[in-house]
Order: sequence, then structure tokens, then C-alpha cells
Amino acid sequence: MEPLVSVIIPTFNGQKYIGETLESVLAQTYRSLEVIVVDDGSSDRTADVVRAFAPDVHLIGQRHAGHPAARNCGVRAAAGEFLGFLDHDDLWAPGKIAAQLQCFRNESTLDLVFGHIQNFFSPEMSEDERRRVTAPMDALPGQLQGAMLAKRSSFDRVGPFSEQRSMGDFLDWYGRAMIQNLKVHMQSQVVMHRRIHAANYQRTHGHLRKQYLSALKQLLDRRRSASADERRRRG
Repeated sequence: MEPLVSVIIPTFNGQKYIGETLESVLAQTYRSLEVIVVDDGSSDRTADVVRAFAPDVHLIGQRHAGHPAARNCGVRAAAGEFLGFLDHDDLWAPGKIAAQLQCFRNESTLDLVFGHIQNFFSPEMSEDERRRVTAPMDALPGQLQGAMLAKRSSFDRVGPFSEQRSMGDFLDWYGRAMIQNLKVHMQSQVVMHRRIHAANYQRTHGHLRKQYLSALKQLLDRRRSASADERRRRG
């Protein structure tokens, strides 16, 4: 029997793009999927767009608490043996889940599998807007939640996303995963297409970049502490 993969999509006022995002998930060549959208208190028609995909997509609503809290809500509701995450404006390549599950079959000790990502400009962006954005267009290794497939048991070892951070929450989570010595594989193929548009979270919330730097500092501090503990154990 094929393992169930739970796909968790947090969204806040995502009516413009979430339909296309869900279509990319439902177009996966791997079919044993549980798709969960957590609406983080949207004030637009996001919920209506998502409901149109029922029964293939499950909608959970919550008061606005931020995307880390929405992801954690989705994890708590998920029944899958594997977890995938996707932002409401990004897209998956059709073979993403199938290819990453094959990696787990090939090497059963893996905990996390990532793939490459490729940025693309959203069609509504003008040429002038595109010129003002610095974003690599070549495929790059994607250590992002949207490019990851995780064993549920491995995710639970690390614990939930930090809800104290609106930015840098995945860096914080991945840092904790590395301290737990989770085994990671990076695929060479593109598994996620990251949409560049005028309302990207990191562009509209630049004032929160200090949280990202704080997460990076905390990651480095944890690594130094873990290394010191290991040296002490070895005597």
C-alpha cells in the first residue's frame, strides 16, 4: 500500500494564486495525497476558492496567527506518513512527490529530501517591476519548506515550527533538525517553482528581517553548543 503524503498549505488573503497552487498539487503523478489548506484568518475570498476544490482539498480556518502557526495547525490535523509543505503562491513540479518518495525507497534511513527550486516572475508583473527585482532565474538547491518532503516521525523529532517568528521560522526548524542529526538528501531536479510577485512576504515585510538574522544567530549558537557538548562527551 502506498504511504499517505499530507500536503500542508498555509494561506492568508491568497485568493489570487492559491487556485493555481492547488492545481499543481492535485496534478502530482503520485496520488495518495491528503491536501490540507489552513486559512489564517483571510479577509478576501480565499476560503471560497479553496472550497471549490472539495473533496480533494480539506479546509481548516483559524484566527490570524501567522504562517508558522498555520503550518503547525496543518501538521496536527495531518494523518500522513510523510509531510510536504507549500506556500499559497508557489507551484510544485508534477513529479515532485513521486521522485522524493523514490529517494526514501532507495535509502530508508533518510529523514528529509529536498530538491532544486526555480524562480519565475508572475505573469502580471510588468517589465519595469521585473527589472527592479533581483532574483536568480537558474535552478538552485532549495533548502526551503516548499522543496522538502519529510518523514512525519522525523518532523516530530524536531518539533513544530517556531510561532514566535514571522520570518526565519524554517531556518530555525532546519537548524534544530541538523542538531538532531537528521539525514538529508538534496535532489538535482527542480521540484518547486517559486513565484516572484509584488506582494511576496519577504518584500512586503522587510521590517521583520531582523527576525531572520536572529534565527541565523540562534542556529549558529546551537551548532557551537552542540559541537562543544560532543567534544566533552569524547573527553
